[in-house]
Amino acid sequence: MYQHFYLAAFIFLLFISGIFLLVKRNRVLQRFTIELDIGGIIYGGIVAVYSILLAFIVVIVWEQYQNTGDRIQEESSKVFNLYRASYAFPDSTTGKKIRTTVIDYVNSVVTDEFPSMEHDSTSPHTQKKYNDVWYTSMVSSVNQFGEARIIRISDIEPSLPPLMWKILLAGGFIIILFAILFKSANNWAHFIKILMFSIVIVFNLMLVNLLDHPYKGLLRIEPDAFTKILNHYKDEQK
Repeated sequence: MYQHFYLAAFIFLLFISGIFLLVKRNRVLQRFTIELDIGGIIYGGIVAVYSILLAFIVVIVWEQYQNTGDRIQEESSKVFNLYRASYAFPDSTTGKKIRTTVIDYVNSVVTDEFPSMEHDSTSPHTQKKYNDVWYTSMVSSVNQFGEARIIRISDIEPSLPPLMWKILLAGGFIIILFAILFKSANNWAHFIKILMFSIVIVFNLMLVNLLDHPYKGLLRIEPDAFTKILNHYKDEQK
C-alpha cells in the first residue's frame, strides 16, 4: 500500500474536486444539496466520530512506531554486549573471531538488511552473518539478541488491519461528500474550504501510513544504534 500512497492521495484530491464541480453544475445532483442549519448537527456528529477514530488510530500506530525504535535499540545493545563479552576470551582462541563475526553481522544489518526492510523483506546475506555469529559465539548471549532480531523483523508487517484502512478511507470520503452537498452562496469559497478539509484528512491518513511502516518513507527509522557499534569498532582499530 505504501508505494502508491502519495499518488493515490493526489488522485483522491482530484476526484473530490471533480465531484464538487459535478454537484455544483448538475441540476439533478443539486436536488440532494442541504441547508447548513438542517444538516449541520448531523454533520458535526459524523465528523466528531471520525475524528475520535482517526485520533485513536494515530495514537496506536505512534506507540507501535516508538516500540519499533526501542526494539532496535535493544537489539543493538545486546549485540554490543556480546561484542564486549568476547574480550573475556583470548584472541588466539575465539575472542577475535567472535568480534569479527559480530561486526560483520552489524555491518550487514546497516548496509543490507535495513535497505531490504524498506521493501518488506529481510536480507539472506544478513541471515548468513547471523548464523555465523551463532556458530562462533556464546549461546546464551546470542539467544538474547536473536530474540530481539526476530521482534525487529516482525515490525516489517503493518500493524493496521486492511479493514481499518477501509473504514478510514470510506469515512473520510463520506465526510467530504457530506460537506460538498451543503448549499453555498459562494461556490469558490466553498470549494477552497472543501479542498483544505480534504488535504487535512489526506495528511492525517498519510501520517498513519508512515507510522505504520517504520522502515519506509520520510519517518523511517535509521540503523543509528548499529552504526554506533561500527564506529566504536573503527575507533578501537585505530
